[in-house]
Amino acid sequence: MQNEPFSRTESSHAPQEGRLYYLDWLRVFAILVVFFHHCAKPFDYHTFTIYNAVRSLPLSLFREFDFLWMMPLFFIISGASVYYSLGSRKAAGFIKERTLRILIPLVFVGTFVINAPQVYLERLLKGETVSSFIQWYPQFFDGLYLVSGGNFAPLGIGTHLWYLMYLFIFSLVLLPLFIPYGKTRESVIARLSRLFEKPWALFLLFVPISATAAGAEMMGLGITRHAGGWDPITFLVFFICGYLIFSNPRIRENIQKYGTICLIMAVILTTLYLDSHFGINLEISGVTRHNLQEHGALLPFNAPAWVAVQAFRGLLAWLWIIGLLGLGYRFLNFKNRILAYANEAVLPFYILHLTVILIIAYPVIHWDISICTKFLIIAVISFAAIMAIYELLVRRFNILRFLFGMKMKKRDK
Repeated sequence: MQNEPFSRTESSHAPQEGRLYYLDWLRVFAILVVFFHHCAKPFDYHTFTIYNAVRSLPLSLFREFDFLWMMPLFFIISGASVYYSLGSRKAAGFIKERTLRILIPLVFVGTFVINAPQVYLERLLKGETVSSFIQWYPQFFDGLYLVSGGNFAPLGIGTHLWYLMYLFIFSLVLLPLFIPYGKTRESVIARLSRLFEKPWALFLLFVPISATAAGAEMMGLGITRHAGGWDPITFLVFFICGYLIFSNPRIRENIQKYGTICLIMAVILTTLYLDSHFGINLEISGVTRHNLQEHGALLPFNAPAWVAVQAFRGLLAWLWIIGLLGLGYRFLNFKNRILAYANEAVLPFYILHLTVILIIAYPVIHWDISICTKFLIIAVISFAAIMAIYELLVRRFNILRFLFGMKMKKRDK
C-alpha cells in the first residue's frame, strides 16, 4: 500500500530506469477493487459479522473472484516497493520509513479510531449491546477480539488493517534477505532471481505458492484465510516473489512477453473454479462449497479436497499476477494528475474505507429494498464520505498526514 517511487537511483546496483507508473496504476486499481469488495461484504455467503438477511450469488462470485488475486497483487507490488526503496536508503532508513508509513498509522489511527467502530457494529447487530458508541467505547478494551471473545482489536487483529500489520512484520523479518551486499550490491533474493530468468521458470513460480497454500491447509491454517482469502505464510511468499521478479529485468521482460497468454489462461481456469465452487453448472463433491438450492448454504467440508483446491488457487493467483502485470506494462505506463492525486490517497483511503463502509451499511441492510439498490447506495455514499474525510481533513493538516502515514507538507515561506 506504500507509495514508494518504483524507480532506481544511480547508487543502486540495478541499471538506471524510469519510474514504473503501471505499478502505481495497478495499486490504485486494486484499492478500488478492495473498496467494492468490501461494499459487497454484507451480501456474501461467507460473511459472518455485518450481514444482510438475504445473500447474493453475483456479489459472492465477485468476492470469491477478487480473493484469488486482489491481495496477492498488493503483496507483489509491496515486494517491488521494498526492492526500489532499498535502492535509495540503507537498512536503518528503511526501518524508519516503515515505522512512519505503516506502524504509526496502524497503532494510533488503526487501533484507537478505525477498529473500534467495526467491533461495535458487530456487537450491535448481534444484540450484544444497545449502548451508543460513546457509551460502549470503554468496553472496546475488554478482552482480545477473535481470541478470548473480547472487543479489543489492536493493530490489524480481526480488521482489514491486517494487511499493514503483515507488511510491517514481513518487511523487518525478511530485511536480511533484501539488503544489497558485496561487490555486485545484490541481495540474496536478487541473486536467487537468476534461477527464474527462463519463461518456463517464471511460470513455475506458482509451485512454491501452491505448495505453501496447500501446506497451510494441511496444517489447519485455513481459518486465517478470512484475512484476504489466503493464509499469512502464502502472503509471505507473494511478498518475496514481488521483490524477486522486480529485482531482475529479464524476469520482467518475460512477464511483458507472456502476460497476455497467462491472462487468457487465468480467465478460463477461474471460470471453471468459480463454477465448481458455487455449483452453478459443475458440482464436485468436496470442492463445491455452496448449495444454491438452499440460498448458498455451506456443504459438508472435505479436507483432502480443499488441500487440492488451495494448490489450484495458487496456480490461478500466479496466472492473474503475471497477466495483470503484463497488461499494466502495455497500457498503463504513463502518468497524469489523476495518478499523482490517487497515488498519494491510496494509504489513507485504505485505512478509512472499511469502517466507513460498515457505518453506512449497518442501517442500509435493514431497509426493505433490493440487494442491488442497497449495494449501490453503500458504494456511492461510502466513497463520497471517504473522499470527503480525506480531502477536507487528512490531506490538509500535517498532523493528520503524519498519523495516516503520508509525507508532511512543506509550509510556504
